[in-house]
Amino acid sequence: MKIKELLPWNWRKNDVPVRREYMFESIATFPRIDVRESDKETVIEVGLPGMKKKDIEVSISNGALIIKAERREEKEKNRGGFYSLARSFSVFERTIPLPDDVDIDHVEGSFKRGVLRLILPKAAGERERTRQIPVSVEA
Repeated sequence: MKIKELLPWNWRKNDVPVRREYMFESIATFPRIDVRESDKETVIEVGLPGMKKKDIEVSISNGALIIKAERREEKEKNRGGFYSLARSFSVFERTIPLPDDVDIDHVEGSFKRGVLRLILPKAAGERERTRQIPVSVEA
């Protein structure tokens, strides 16, 4: 019998996961995304603190919403013979599959106080999700 089998609690298995945005802050960040759906629209809100509008790119391709954000920052200080240069880089990319009934021609987006808000209206008539394909018999 192994010692770990005698222990009632496996601290490694049940440990609180390390927050990746702190551990690998210079490599990537993982902002929260909230999705709400109603009969008329789907609203997606993405928290992008510290980002500016020019840092964000949003597109729709192949039935998916693609959100990209990249921030580069350089701070230089020179005070009384002390010089420091700090650089940081954050990048984020998220692809969200869209429901079939989203009207992609009328999607709207806004960015205010570090929150990207996307409104995806639903098409007037629901699109068919299942369709029978007629198959002909060739001689």
